[in-house]
Amino acid sequence: MELKKISPKATVSPQIAAMDMAAIKAAGYRAIICNRPDGEGADQPSFEEIEA
Repeated sequence: MELKKISPKATVSPQIAAMDMAAIKAAGYRAIICNRPDGEGADQPSFEEIEA
């Protein structure tokens, strides 16, 4: 997982995986905005997988 801070309140990254969620939470992030629709890429987890 590669996170890039673009402002004091926003960070962007390439596609995350469900297993990245614990590290994202531990880093203090409170919200995730996904701009990719389900099924866009074969290696992409679904919204439900990330939410769980």
